[in-house]
This record gives sequence, structure tokens and C-alpha cells, in this order.
Amino acid sequence: MSNKIVRIAGTQGFYGDSPMGAITVAMQEAADYLMHDALAELTLSILQKDKLRDPNLGYARDVEFHAAKLYPITLAKGIKVVTDSGGLNPHSAAKKVQEILHQQGIKDAKIAAIDGDDMLTKLEQLKADQLPLINLDTGTSYHDSSFPPTHANVYIGAQCIKDALTQGADIILAGRVADPCLALGILAYEFDWDLEGKTQKTLDQLANGIMVGHILECGGQASGGNAYSEWLGRDYQFSHLGYPIAHVEADGSATITKLENQGGKVTRNTIREQLVYEIHNPRAYITPDVTVDFSQIQVQEIASNQVRVSNAKGKPRPEMLKLCIGQMEGYVTEQLFYFSYPYAYDKAKAFVQAVKETWATLPFQYEELRVNYLGINGIHEDAAPILPKDTIDNMNEIGVRIAFRHQDKKVGKLLIQSIVCLGLNGPPGLAASMNWGKAASIRLGLFPTLIPRKYVVPKITLY
Repeated sequence: MSNKIVRIAGTQGFYGDSPMGAITVAMQEAADYLMHDALAELTLSILQKDKLRDPNLGYARDVEFHAAKLYPITLAKGIKVVTDSGGLNPHSAAKKVQEILHQQGIKDAKIAAIDGDDMLTKLEQLKADQLPLINLDTGTSYHDSSFPPTHANVYIGAQCIKDALTQGADIILAGRVADPCLALGILAYEFDWDLEGKTQKTLDQLANGIMVGHILECGGQASGGNAYSEWLGRDYQFSHLGYPIAHVEADGSATITKLENQGGKVTRNTIREQLVYEIHNPRAYITPDVTVDFSQIQVQEIASNQVRVSNAKGKPRPEMLKLCIGQMEGYVTEQLFYFSYPYAYDKAKAFVQAVKETWATLPFQYEELRVNYLGINGIHEDAAPILPKDTIDNMNEIGVRIAFRHQDKKVGKLLIQSIVCLGLNGPPGLAASMNWGKAASIRLGLFPTLIPRKYVVPKITLY
């Protein structure tokens, strides 16, 4: 068996993540690849709002900072960057990165834009072909939806990453490649894995590659960030957190580590916690390239900040791919209010009652009202038990979040303006955030469904 080791650092876990971890890894040449995962389903909606304002946008705009500060380092040191930061507009992202690099005199970088995940123009064809297009959450059919689509992106697999690297790409700016498939594409290229998964051996290789990608995809979450499992007895700092680095072997087994001079911690606990994050069924984690059984994974702490992972098992890939359709579903208006001691909770409830009674007399329509009492049920709502009454009565302050959905943009402002008078006419001790009557926010909903993979043809363009 080959003794080759491929080092992949997961140095971005979301759009807007700090670039300092990636810069530090690159400066110390601690990885061969930087894997940046910028996309979530929510992020695509954020990017679509950008694109609605400017058709040249729609990508994760932190690539502009990366192009100015990070990519010159990676290019100089021979480190490749693989990211889905292309978002809804990989070509604009690639052109912007190229422009910023050219301004610094760097003109020989090969930048790959990967698209083919955008299905917006194909929605009518999918309907015409009589695909059921059933919502994975609600069971309803997209054929019955009355909301206009804003974007539609399918989760694509690792082959396009492997092919772009084969074509010599230094920086890959992809669209909606499934998160762990960013790492799988790197490993399939480096170890020449067969992504068709024709034998159990190759399926297990792909499964281990997904295991590595899943550990890395959330960045610092695998190296001590956001970790309940290490909270009690925590002996490390959160500042300057060291992002996880996987030293991967030819069969996909890996040792996960981090830079010793950075904060955070890599332990059996942090890795196990990340492994069960967002996978639904641990015996059947579905990705575009392979279905993975995580239930037999071995997680061994072999030294300080070194955890070895292995033994993921692969099953054939699904015949259907997940498609997320963004929909323009109207507007959301929200406002925060705060009430002080004494009787903070009683005052907050009296205020909410006055709001509802006021709105009941007005001729404006809204679809859903949500009220949260911050400090009591602002995060968990009804999922956590309410504090004892004596505790609530003695709280120093209570916040109230009022949010409602509506179809007419003007309704949000009018309803908020109608309760401004409660600042003087309502319960005493009220403070509010300074956006009374702020314009409504566009509400982009998501319609998740499945389509046959034959409709999806990823494409690579080199800049």
C-alpha cells in the first residue's frame, strides 16, 4: 500500500468565517490543500438577495479578501484551494478573484469555476417531464406551489473537483458541491479513486473520504469550537482557534490534528461530536457519490491533538440528487422590545396582549405572528421547560421578539407604526431597538426535493 499522505485543512466552516486560521496554516505550509465550505441552504438565500440587487454578485464575497490576502500565499507555496464559494455565480467569483490577483501581479494562477448545479432554467422542463417533485419536509408537490422561484440548485458530487484538479486548477470556485465532496474530490484526484464505486473496496474508500470531508467541513467545530463535549473541564482557548487538518492515507483513514501554536483542541470528543452533526441516519448518510455507514467508524486518540479515524463503510450512491428550490414567499418584519425589573415578564405579556388587540382592529393582513420572550423561550421555544414562576418574577429584564410574515411590503411598516404609541401608552420600563417601522425583509423559502441525476451536467471553466 502507498505511504503517501495528503494533508487537507478545513479552514472555513461558513460564509464570513475568519480568514486568519487559513492564513496561518498557509504561512506554516501545514497543508497541501485548503478546503473552504461557504455554503448552507440559508447561505444560498443570502447570496440570492445579493444577486437580486446586482446580477454580477451571488458568490461568497469573502473570496475577494482571500484573493487579496490568502491566495497569494497559497499560490506561492503550492497549496491548492478548493471551495464552494462560487455559490450562485461561480463565473463572476472567478473573474473577480482573477482581477484582484492581476492587480497584485499574479497572472499565472489557474482558477476553475464549476457550475451545472443551477437548475432554475430547467424547472419548467422538470415539470413538463412530470417528475413528482415532492417536498422532502412537507410531502407537498412543487406543481402546487404558487410562489415564484428565485434560485434552484442541486447538490453535485466530487467528480468535478477531481477533474478540475486534473486540469491543473490552483483555486477551485464551485457552486453547490455537497460539503464533504470537496474533500472527496481532492482525495479521489490524489489517490486516483474510482468515483463510480464499483466494488466494496472503492465504496469504502469513498466512504472514508466523505468521513474526512464531514469532519473538516465545519472548520473549527472539529477542533474545539462549538463543542459541548469539551465544555466541562475545558482547558483551551477559543481565540486564535486552530482549524482541523487531516493527514489522509490511501484508504481514506486519517489523523486529524491542528497547529500546536493555535487555540482549540482536537480530541476524540470533538471529532465524535462533529461526526454526528447533521447526518440524520448514521448508518445511511446520503451524499451524491456514496451512502456512508458511520456506525462502525473507529476514533482513536493517539497523541495530544491527534485523533485517528477509520473504518467508514460505503454503500452505493443514490439515484436521485437533492434539489433546493428557493421561492419568493413574501416578507418578514420583526422588532425587539425589552422590559426591565420589576415585573418584567408580566409587563412583556401585557405589551404583547396590547399589540394583538391593536392589530385585530386594523384592516391589514398578515399570515403568521411569532412571539418569543428572550430569556425564557427565545431559543428553544416550547422544547425546553419554562423556568419556575418565582425565578421569572425576579428576572432583571425580559426581551420580546415580535415577527410576522406578510405578502404586502407596506404592511410590515404600518403594523409596527401602529404600536409605536405603546412606548408611552403601554407598560412602564420599555426599551426598543432603534428600527421602529423598518422596511420588511424579503422572505426566501426553500423547497427541498429530489431529481434524477441524469438532468445534472457539471461543467468546468478555467480562467
